[in-house]
Parts: sequence; C-alpha cells; structure tokens
Amino acid sequence: MSIQYTIMKINTLRIAGFAIILGLFSVKLSAQCTAGFTESTTGLTVQFTNQATGSYNWIGYDYGDGAFDQGVPNPTHVYSQAGIYEACQYIQDTVGFCFDSKCDTLYLGGATCAANFYYFPDGLNCEFYSYSFGIYDSVAWSFGDGTVSSDSMPYHTYSAAGTYTACLYLYSSGSVCDSICQLVLVDTTSCQADFTSSTNVLTASFTNTSSGGYQAQIWDFGDNFGSSQAANPTYTYFAAGTYTVCLTIYDTVSGFCFSDVCYDVTVTTGGGGGTGGCQAAYTYTTNQLEFIGTNTSSGAILTSFWDFGDGSTPSMSGNHTYAVPGVYDVCLTVGNIIPFCYSQECKQVAITEQTCEVDFEWSFNDQNVYSFKNLSSGNFNSVKWQFGDGNSSTFANPSYNYNQVGNYEVCLTTFEDGNKCGYGCKSLDVYPLGANELGASAAFIAYPNPSDGTISLSVPTKFNEQITKITVLDLSGRSILQQQFVASSSEQLNIDAAAGTYFMQINSGDFTQVIPIVIR
Repeated sequence: MSIQYTIMKINTLRIAGFAIILGLFSVKLSAQCTAGFTESTTGLTVQFTNQATGSYNWIGYDYGDGAFDQGVPNPTHVYSQAGIYEACQYIQDTVGFCFDSKCDTLYLGGATCAANFYYFPDGLNCEFYSYSFGIYDSVAWSFGDGTVSSDSMPYHTYSAAGTYTACLYLYSSGSVCDSICQLVLVDTTSCQADFTSSTNVLTASFTNTSSGGYQAQIWDFGDNFGSSQAANPTYTYFAAGTYTVCLTIYDTVSGFCFSDVCYDVTVTTGGGGGTGGCQAAYTYTTNQLEFIGTNTSSGAILTSFWDFGDGSTPSMSGNHTYAVPGVYDVCLTVGNIIPFCYSQECKQVAITEQTCEVDFEWSFNDQNVYSFKNLSSGNFNSVKWQFGDGNSSTFANPSYNYNQVGNYEVCLTTFEDGNKCGYGCKSLDVYPLGANELGASAAFIAYPNPSDGTISLSVPTKFNEQITKITVLDLSGRSILQQQFVASSSEQLNIDAAAGTYFMQINSGDFTQVIPIVIR
C-alpha cells in the first residue's frame, strides 16, 4: 500500500462521509440524484453539458488539471497542454441528502497515453508505483543506475546513496506513446512502521512504535471509512468484528523514508446508540399542531436528523407541523464519521389542537396606560396575558403601564379547567409621550422599511399641497431630524442615524400619524 493510495482513499472517504452516516442511521430519505455529463472537444477546449438528474442544489467540476469550478452546470474549460485528464462531476442535495459523482477520461491534443509515477524510498530501497493513463500494453523502467525492469510496480535496491534519474516508458504495439523521468533521492536513512493496540468493547487504542526518521503517519482502521493522522489515535467501531488496521509512516522533509504495516484488530459487543464522543439531547415546545425542537446535543457532531414519529421524512430541522393531534415518539439522532460517534434521544410528545379562537384589542391614554380587552371565543374559564416585557397578568381584561417605548409582542393564552385551549400574539408599538395620537388607519406610507436611511414617503391625495412637518424620534423621545415641506404625492427623506428603531411623527394640519421605522 502506497502513501498516495492512502491519501486518496482518505479524501474519497471524507467526500462520502454523509452517505456513510445516512446508512448507519438507517434514515428513510426520498431525495435521489444521479450525476452525469457529456463533453465535446475542440483542440484543448472542452464544453461540458450537464446530464445530472434528480433533486440536487450544488454542482461542481474537477477538470483533472488542478482546476475546479462550482455552481456552473455547463462549463467550458481550456486545458493548457495536450494530455490525458480525468474530469469529474459532483452533485449534492444539502437539504434532501443525496450525493453522486461521475468521472470520464479525456484524451486531448492527440494524446493516447500519459505516463506518471510515484516513488517511495526506505533507505536504499525504493518502491515505484505507476500512476499512468491511456491505452498501452507494456511498461519499462530505467532506475538511473544502469538497471531496468518491466514490472508494473517494481521494488529496486540502489547500491549507494545519491540522486538518480528514474524513467517510466509506456509502450503501445511496440512503440513508446509517452514517458516521464524524475529525480530519485536515496540515502542510508530508513524507517520501520509498527504499532500495538488494546481494545475496550468497541473502542480500540493504538500506540505507534515505529522507528526511524519519519515525520508523518496515516492510520487506516479497516472498516472502509475510519482514518486518522494522529500519532496515537483512539477509534470506536460501529459494529463488532475483526478489522485489518494499517499504519503508514513517511518522511515529509527529505523523502528518504516510507514504510507501512498491517495487523488484525478484534472488537466485541453491539454498535449503535450512544457510542463515541457525542450525546443526543433536545428540548421542545408545542403550539397547537406545531412542534419546535431545539438541539442541545453535545460532542463532535457532523450531522443530525429528526424523526417526528408520524411517518414523515426525517429532517435536519427541528420544526414540524403535524396533520392531526396525538402522542408521537420524536427522536433526534446525531453522529460523526471521524471520530466516530452515534447517539439518539427519543421522547413521547403530546400534540393538541386548540379549541379556542384567541383575539383581543387595546386602547391607551396619553400616559401610555394600555387597556386590553379579551375578544376570544370558545369554552375557556381562565386566561394569562404576557405583555412582552417579562410581566404578565391573569385578569380577564387588564390595564398595563409600559415604562419604556418600543415594540412589544403581547400574547394571550386561554385555558379550560387548567388545560390550554388557545394562544395568540399581536405586535404592539409603545410611542413616546405626546406622539401617540395615531390616525384610525395608516395614511402616509414609508418605504422601504427597514431601510438604509433613505426613505420614500407616499402622501395621500387629500394632503397634497398642505404644509407637512416630519419629526424623527429615537426610543428615548429625542428628536434627531425635523423637516417641513409642502407635500406632493411622494417625498424622500435621508435619515443619517445609527442602526436601530425610530419613530417618524407626521403632522399635516390637524392630522397626526406615527410610523415606526427601522434603520439597518
């Protein structure tokens, strides 16, 4: 096993991580997608035409020459030189959880084969690995010390330390179709991979006992998706079994050292719920048929799914609306690939449908004392008012004095024999004293709102040609802008103020209107 193979394998596993987690959780997902494309070539220019199908919201292309595009379904790419390239398309649905890819080999500029190789020295010994493409039927190696080989992956021992020019030749029907040469450095320095392990149920702990001048290591835990670059990792398997664990070490400085070793490791006892370093947990509230879940899980979590127990498709969102009342088993599942963990929490949730229709209104005086009147219908015998500032009342029709101007969400809950039967909220604006003589309905319209400070004011026809005064107040009641004009059908204001909530007081003749505005 080569270091390049190991690195490529890790990268592939990381890309496929979501698919693996989905399989572990046995989630029934409806979203499907299939990657696909065709290409047309003119010289070194390739036009890619997307043929992918299904539900996906992200697309990317890897052109095989180090370039990458995303978000472009039908890209055109110009290659810098003739050769053979592996172009790949990747698609993903981040909402419906599908992932797929397709790759195709492109022969450009008359190329029929492309030679490439890696080498891995260990002291004076060197392993050669061909990474070539195209149509060829035989290979030849020249190691730079007068020796040759026709093996596909030769292992060569040099007689002395030094720098050698190693070459790989590809042949098709007796003729060379491509070749490549690289400088190979060998020295007397070597390294030897080795490790020990211990297990505790599904968790295995590994100790690197390798020797020699190496600076990096890669572990493959043998279950087709677990890997690590830590010196002495700990890994939790999903299921009991015997796994072939491999350790690869290499020299990242001089390149003189490469070694790997594999041993079988056996772990025992079940898999699933609660393994690894994560713990599923959630809190929730309900509002009639609506469930609002909050994920409070802990640990290194890659992904999470809610199953609401009514046969609906699992979702990454904790918000769900049921079709009918009832008691449902709501489960939150969380997990990760590296390090592996899996946990699930389920609760029985009672979903009730309200039988009372909540409605209310209010009036106020010039001291900002608000009188609330309950207009709700249905069978209820007690209520609870919440005034939006942390205070509440159980009076049937309370009066309340707000201490500060601002916007408040006033909520009324009705109960029948202690059981909640209705709930509703309305937004209430408390204005500065003296600026609360609102018209029966909005006459002037300010837009856009929120805005960046530039606001257009739509003036009703009945106020045209009248002297109109605009005063903009902050939440403390302090005036930050005053402007007077003879109104036309539309006026524009420029409010130079910090982001926040303000009140625009409009006076035209005997008419007064206050409009809350938000500047961002």
